[in-house]
Amino acid sequence: MAKIVINPISRIEGDGKVSIYLDDKGRVDKASFQILEFRGFEEFVKGRLLWEMPQITSKICGICPIPHHLAAVKAVEAALGVQEIPPVALKLRKMLLDAANIQDHTLHFLYLAFPDFIYSSSTPPEKRGITGLLADKPDLVKKAIFLRKSGVLLAEKIAAHSIYPVTPIPGGMSRALPAQCVGEMVSMMEQSLVYAQEIVGLAWKVSSSLPEKIVTQMESKFMCLTAADGQASHYDGQVKVMDRDRRTVHDFRVADYQEFIEEEISRDTWSKFPYLKKLGTRDGMYRVGPLARCNVTEHLHTPIAEKWLRKLKTLAADKPLQSIFYYHICRCIELIHHIESVINTLSDPEICSKDVRIPVQRTAGEGVGAVEAARGTLFHHYRCRANGEVEFANMIVPTTHNNMALNRTVKEVASLYVKDGSIGEEGKLRIEMAVRSYDPCLSCATHSWNTPEGLSIEIIKK
Repeated sequence: MAKIVINPISRIEGDGKVSIYLDDKGRVDKASFQILEFRGFEEFVKGRLLWEMPQITSKICGICPIPHHLAAVKAVEAALGVQEIPPVALKLRKMLLDAANIQDHTLHFLYLAFPDFIYSSSTPPEKRGITGLLADKPDLVKKAIFLRKSGVLLAEKIAAHSIYPVTPIPGGMSRALPAQCVGEMVSMMEQSLVYAQEIVGLAWKVSSSLPEKIVTQMESKFMCLTAADGQASHYDGQVKVMDRDRRTVHDFRVADYQEFIEEEISRDTWSKFPYLKKLGTRDGMYRVGPLARCNVTEHLHTPIAEKWLRKLKTLAADKPLQSIFYYHICRCIELIHHIESVINTLSDPEICSKDVRIPVQRTAGEGVGAVEAARGTLFHHYRCRANGEVEFANMIVPTTHNNMALNRTVKEVASLYVKDGSIGEEGKLRIEMAVRSYDPCLSCATHSWNTPEGLSIEIIKK
């Protein structure tokens, strides 16, 4: 069987490639997005102490350590029987997640994805990126830097570290928010809100200009956390799954995820393939992330983002939006939402209260924690012995949730551009654009051995 390989896929977080397999007539038979990294966190955390998990698992990724830390803290608290934390601690954690998603959404859309809409396949590859934008659109790059900086600095003020957080701990937070930083952060976020409104308009414009044949893609179900009233809930809530007719397929507690989600392994990649257990691999494919959240969420609790969400929902009437390129618009709507949320939280007169922690007793237990990371729903699940040692760990990250859909998307786009057994530069670019729309984070997505025989080593002699 002939094969076309695109390696590497650039401007994503990690090392991946696409393999397109052709039939005897040179047509696409199947395609796979292959993650080349191996991490193994689910295995090597075994034997470590449960309360170490937030610090250890935040090292899974340098792009999204905050969601990992928070999901881990929530899982640890569930295992130790913590029912509630102080209200201010909860607000600080939610604002920290806002900060993480501000910097992450900015990074992906403006630094990694946006050049796809500016440069064609004939543009030299070295210019198709942030360096090309810096030369051609310096004002836009300055705004991108400012937006990302605002999220990074806010995270540092809350979590005491700009990359790996240390203040969220079982029972709350290890310290209060420094009062002297509030005015500075409000000013920075107000300017960020101005820029974010420009960016969402830009995302709307460029996504709407794409050729119709690569906009209309496959249909799937969508999954995310939601509040009881249907509003967006990035930090807590139930897990809701919607089908293509906007009907609720599942609505379950985070702790019950294993009753509804099954994970399949593949020899092609280090990442697993989750699907809805009751529907099987054929009908159980779903997507997570900004597109899923905007489809499933009924309302956003911040006014400017809610206005954009209402506009977005008019595009599909009573159906969920399916095109992968709406991910970019949704990402930018969420950028506005997170900034507005931060401004609202910083205006709370109690936000610098020192009542941020309750005592927690160490004991044996099992718990699941989940948050909505920038790329989608993130699960952490631990079980520990009486001495605190972890004996079981499982993590399902957003890129893993999207794995099945991402592979099918690559096949559909490849089928449009592979002719007579070959693919041109335009086709390669469109496939990369399709991959980047999901914003895959590959170091997050590879945790356990994924073949029945374990690690396979291939020796090639020249």
